[in-house]
Amino acid sequence: MKFKDSRIKLMNEILNGIKVLKLYAWEPSFLEQVEGIRLSELQLLRKGAYLQAISTFIWVCTPFLVTLITLGVYVSVDENNVLDAEKAFVSLSLFNILKIPLNMLPQLISGLTQASVSLKRIQDFLNQDELDPQCVERETISPGPNTLKPGQS
Repeated sequence: MKFKDSRIKLMNEILNGIKVLKLYAWEPSFLEQVEGIRLSELQLLRKGAYLQAISTFIWVCTPFLVTLITLGVYVSVDENNVLDAEKAFVSLSLFNILKIPLNMLPQLISGLTQASVSLKRIQDFLNQDELDPQCVERETISPGPNTLKPGQS
C-alpha cells in the first residue's frame, strides 16, 4: 500500500502541474520516478502472489499429508496394528468429515477479526463525550394546521 500511495501521490502532482512539467521538459525525470515506484510496487505484489500460492498449496495438501502420516504412524507404532480396509475407510471418512470445518476456519478467523474491529469502533463511538447542552439549540415545534390529530386519517 505504501508504494501504491506514493505512486498515486506522484501521479497527482504530475497531473496537477502538467503545464509546468511540459514547459520545462521534465517528463523523463518524472517518468523514471513513476517507473521506479511502480517497479517496487510490482515486486511487492509478486512476492505477495508467491506467498499466496505457497499457502494455498500447503492448505490443499495438508489433509492428504495428515491422513498419510496418521495411518503411517498407526501402522509403525505397534506390530499388532494392522491397517485393514475397515480401519482405512473409516479413518478416511472421518478425515473427510473434519476437512469441511477446517476449510471454513479462515473465513471464521476473518469474520471474527472484522467483528472485533467493528465492535472497537462502535465502543469508541459510544464512549465519546456527550455534546455540550449549551451548544445545541432546542426549540419546540407547535402543531400546524396541516398536522393530523389522533384518530384522523
